[in-house]
Amino acid sequence: MALKVLLLRSKLAPLQTQLAGLESVRDGFAAREAELAHDIEEAQTEEERSVVESAVETFEQERASNAAELNRVQGEIDAINEQIRSLESAQTPPLAQPPAGDPETRTHENERSYNTMSNSERRWFGLTYQERDALLRRDDTRDFLQRVRELRTQSRSVKGGELGIPDGFLSVLRDLTYQESKFLRFCSVSVFRGTTRQNVVGVAPEAIWTEMTGALNELDINFWQLTMDGFMVGGYLAVPNSTLMDDSDLQLATTILLLLASSLAKAIDKSIWFGTGSHMPVGILTRLAAQSQPDWWGKDQSAFTDLHTSHILKLSITDKTSTEFFRPLIAALAVAKPDYSDGRLVWTMNRKTHLDLMSRALAYNSAAAMVAGVNNTMTVLGGEIVEWEVMPDNEIAGGFLSLYRSVEREGTVLDSNTNVKWLENQTCFKGMQRRDGKPVLGEAFVIVNYGNVEPTTTTTFGKDYANSSIGTLIVTTAAGSANGKSVVTVAGNSAGALKYQLAGQTIPVGNGETLGKTWLDMPSNKTIDATTGQTITVVELDADGHATAVGSGSVTAKAGS
Repeated sequence: MALKVLLLRSKLAPLQTQLAGLESVRDGFAAREAELAHDIEEAQTEEERSVVESAVETFEQERASNAAELNRVQGEIDAINEQIRSLESAQTPPLAQPPAGDPETRTHENERSYNTMSNSERRWFGLTYQERDALLRRDDTRDFLQRVRELRTQSRSVKGGELGIPDGFLSVLRDLTYQESKFLRFCSVSVFRGTTRQNVVGVAPEAIWTEMTGALNELDINFWQLTMDGFMVGGYLAVPNSTLMDDSDLQLATTILLLLASSLAKAIDKSIWFGTGSHMPVGILTRLAAQSQPDWWGKDQSAFTDLHTSHILKLSITDKTSTEFFRPLIAALAVAKPDYSDGRLVWTMNRKTHLDLMSRALAYNSAAAMVAGVNNTMTVLGGEIVEWEVMPDNEIAGGFLSLYRSVEREGTVLDSNTNVKWLENQTCFKGMQRRDGKPVLGEAFVIVNYGNVEPTTTTTFGKDYANSSIGTLIVTTAAGSANGKSVVTVAGNSAGALKYQLAGQTIPVGNGETLGKTWLDMPSNKTIDATTGQTITVVELDADGHATAVGSGSVTAKAGS
């Protein structure tokens, strides 16, 4: 029976490769459809319209054929997986998940010795273990992981080295980003290419009563448009080459994908609530805080309404208990309107606030006045509670998150090279997406602080060091009071810590760079040991330890008598 399972698994790999190719073609249809829509609008002559009509017909045929083929291939994959599942469940003992390692070198005895549940019940970033192993066995995946390891042994830098990362990894990273995100699963998410305008139905008018035989009145239904652009979110991480060499294929792939996905998810989650609309999406709380129509408000969007007093609320009830606490809190949170949403409420708060609500609900319940919900459900109002440590104490934000539109303009990109961290013997992996987002109706959301503090509607995002210039320090020196001493004077700096290094020439430092151990702390009296003629490079660091300003000068030190 084990041989039958192996035979079935061998059939999965080519089918999954075929499926990935079909999905890639499908993802390109959106851009082609937009181009054809533009061509239809631009067509003036009968001949031009005929050409466009023929192109549209061909396009529809190709899309229908692609959809049919996708269904067929997916059906075959599902059928094979079901056969594998049936065979494995019939085995005694069932097949187990083998330990991490090269799938080609595992034996069936190894697989059986680590059993806790059948492979088909397990998941690796959304893939079954059969699918995962098939991905790791693919030639392009094995070549990629081998090239990553080979970089460690190279004595030169790979400049801009595109490593041919497999398409299968990109879909896993995209899905994993959604899994790692706390909020994307609740939002309305679309995939578009280029700038797009999404139609959103306006407030429905009231129908008109009339005689049964009377004429119907026209109902004025307006459609709004949300203009969606595309802003890049991403970065790179440096993985020590020792890790690249020592890890198994599975451990290496897991490390790269999980770290990049978690990083992307954190930035996306912040943008959903606090996005400024400047080079990033517009956040829900940013919308609530706007007191006048902001620059990011689309010209075809609904009429702007000022919500900063009605939907940003401060309560002073921390000293209250029982109904005196919950009644005003529930009334405040109930401000969020469900119109046009899917009806699902989502609330976010930090863990301390969540536990505070739970303890208060238990006390309230013990008085037989209220039945508390389950741990992750908001008392009385309902709705899922999502713990998020970005939120301050005693603060609750939420509403109907399906009325937040998130648009993915370009799928996840994954790349790597060794140029950036070559001297540190590290390989860098880059992950990024292009996306935008806006709340459809601000009225669907609310933020409340019940600790008598004004709610927070802004937060700190990761600093964009890479796209801004480093500041300039003016560095001069003078002979100190003792032999071999030099007094350094630094101008143009703020309150950040200073570090310095002596060399024969100026040491280049980039904005946001993290300095190594060769850099020394500048003494409080600015007096250092140095030799006349050396060059001193001084760097100012921000609170996160990144370089924000740099300057250099020639050293003058007191010579010996």
